[in-house]
Amino acid sequence: MLISHRHKFIFLKTQKTAGTSLEIALSAFLSKQDVITPLSRKWPWPSEDESTRRELGLPGPSNCLAPFHAYHPEDVWNLISKGKLKKNFYNHMPAQEIKRKITDQTWNEYTKISVERNPFDRAISTYYWRTRKQKTRPCVNEYIKICNPEHLTNWNIYTINNDVIVDIMLHYEQLQNDLNALTKTLNFQTPIRLPPKQTKGQFRQDKRPWQDVLDDKSIQRIRSICHREISKFNY
Repeated sequence: MLISHRHKFIFLKTQKTAGTSLEIALSAFLSKQDVITPLSRKWPWPSEDESTRRELGLPGPSNCLAPFHAYHPEDVWNLISKGKLKKNFYNHMPAQEIKRKITDQTWNEYTKISVERNPFDRAISTYYWRTRKQKTRPCVNEYIKICNPEHLTNWNIYTINNDVIVDIMLHYEQLQNDLNALTKTLNFQTPIRLPPKQTKGQFRQDKRPWQDVLDDKSIQRIRSICHREISKFNY
């Protein structure tokens, strides 16, 4: 997620919606005074996504770490044993947590932005991403029927008490058009440009429309879990 103080916006990153590509693109308008969260859980160790951001000459993670006095014993253990730093702000951070970390003035004055995608199509991308390291993976419909429900929805990232709190919701299916409009809304002097190669997009092998991939039971489970975003965004 990102917080730009100069341009006064907060970007809430959802899952499997080109969120990493968007973070890299929006990083072009940020500085080290802003909040920029790592693109990988392995940070500060090198990652392909951070390498992409660095190669484009864009600022990397900043102002996202917790001060040492905020460390609990478990955090100290994670630091010593795993080299894991405690973060104040992190990837895919829900709106409710972000609101607790910043001032009311910042929360109320800044434009809140997120991005959503057709839940049925997103579920297929989720399957390929979350099973990418498995030597023997289940078929997509088997996975969707048994996976954690939280892996199929982004609803809790951009809502508080089930109310959508973002001012601008970008849509994956018309992303470039939405980014052109966002450029004007935020008064950027240059267009928002996505990286030449979409991050993580190489893992999805089946590019068919979701209607040709999902069976009735998978569709019904997605419809049940994602009924709020399906209704809100007319999917």
